[in-house]
Amino acid sequence: MKNSKPLIIDKRDKVKGLFVYCQKCQRLIDNRICGKPKKRLSTCKDTNKHMFKAIVTIPGTNGSKRKTKTFRTKDVQEATRLKQDFENELKRANYQSADTLTPELEIQKPQLMIDCMSMYLSYLNNEGVAAHKVKIRTQSHIKDIERFFRYFCLSLKDNNIDHTIITIHQVNEKAVALLHNYIVDVLQYKNKTYNKFMGAMRQFINWLIVKRDYDLKNHFVGVTRRSEVIDKTIISKTEFNKLLSVVDAKKGIKEYSTGERKNLYRPWLKHAFRLALQTGLRREEFMSIKFSDIVLDENGNMLFVKIENFKVNRKNGVSGTENATMKHIPITRALKELLLELDYNNNIGSDKYIIGTDDKTTLKTRIDVVSKAFTHYWQFTGYEKKAQLKHLRKTYLTALVQQFGEKANLISSHSGIEVLKKHYVNDQELIKATSEFRVF
Repeated sequence: MKNSKPLIIDKRDKVKGLFVYCQKCQRLIDNRICGKPKKRLSTCKDTNKHMFKAIVTIPGTNGSKRKTKTFRTKDVQEATRLKQDFENELKRANYQSADTLTPELEIQKPQLMIDCMSMYLSYLNNEGVAAHKVKIRTQSHIKDIERFFRYFCLSLKDNNIDHTIITIHQVNEKAVALLHNYIVDVLQYKNKTYNKFMGAMRQFINWLIVKRDYDLKNHFVGVTRRSEVIDKTIISKTEFNKLLSVVDAKKGIKEYSTGERKNLYRPWLKHAFRLALQTGLRREEFMSIKFSDIVLDENGNMLFVKIENFKVNRKNGVSGTENATMKHIPITRALKELLLELDYNNNIGSDKYIIGTDDKTTLKTRIDVVSKAFTHYWQFTGYEKKAQLKHLRKTYLTALVQQFGEKANLISSHSGIEVLKKHYVNDQELIKATSEFRVF
C-alpha cells in the first residue's frame, strides 16, 4: 500500500528521541531525504513503510546503549504520547529489555482504511507480534495481499473516491460492489483468483474485528464464491521421458520479453524432476531433503523420507519447532534407485542436500530455478499440453489413489481422501488402477 504523503515531523512537533523510520530502507529519515537513493522524500514509493520510532538512551552508558520502539500510528501527537509512555515504562523497568514491556503500547486502532491496511501488512510480517504468536508466511503470500489492497484502492479511485481519506467504517456494500466490478471487468481475473481476492479481503476485515476489536460489519462475508475449474493435469510416462531427453545445457538459455537472458540449466535438473515425481512433494519440500532425512529400519535399509510439512506448519506457526508436523514418504523401488544414483551409499546420514549439494547458490534460488526450468524445457517437448512442475505432484498422487484407494491420504499427509480427489487426482486415471503401485 502506498500512502498519499511521506511521514514527516514538522519543526514545531519535534520531540527529543522521536524520529521517522523507514522499514524499507531500514534507516531514519533525516532532512526530508529518502535513505538509500538519497533523493527527496517526495519521490519515495514506499511511504507505507514509514513509521515513528522512539530512541531512548540508557543513562550512564554515554550513549552506547539505547532502547528503541516503533509505533504504527501516523499521528505525530499520538506518537509523542507513546514515546513518553515507552520512556516511562523503561524507567519503571530499570531499562530492562523492551521485550519485557507491555505490548499494549503498540496496539493502535487507526481509522483510515489505508492505515488499517498498513497495520495488517505489518502483522503479516510479524512486526510487533509476540514470539509465541509468530507465524511464518511466504513473501509471495504477503505480496498477494499488498496487490489486492492496491487494486481495491484503484477500484475506488476509478469511481472518483479518494481512498486516502475514507475510513475503515466506510468500506461498505457499495465498496465491495465496486471491487467486484473492477476484478471482473478491468482486471478480468479468473474465478480462482477472484475467490482468492475476496477471501483475502474478508480475512482482513475479520482480523480487524477479532484481533483488533473494531466495531465493524464485514461486508465481504456472503460474497458469492465463483465456481473454479480445478487443474488435474498429469504427465504420462512417455511425456516425462521426453522432457528428460530435452534437458541439456544448449537449450538452457531463456530470453524474456524485456530482452533479459537467463541460463536455467543446472546439472541436477533431471534428478530433481525425478525426485519430484517419485515423492509427490512440493518443490520446497523435495528440494530441502537431506540424506539425514532418510529413515532406516533396524537392518539399515531405507524405509522412508521424513520431511517437514512446510505449508501446514507455517499456517500453524510451528515451522522449525519440535511441534512441527512431518511427512513420511515411503521409499519405493524407483525412489530407492534414484537415491542410489545420487550417491546415497557415500552420504548415509550426512547433512548434505540430496539435490544440488555442490551448487553454490542458495536453497531459495535452487527452488526458484527448478520450477522455472521445468516450464522452460517443457516447451521443447513439442507437446501442446501445458505442463508445470506441480503436475508431477498430481501425477504421483493420482497413482497413489489408484493403488491404495481410500487409504492414500494416510501416505500423502492430506486431511482426507476427498481433498485428494477434489484437488489432485485425475479421475480418468483412476480407471486404470493396477494391483501394484507404480507412478507409471
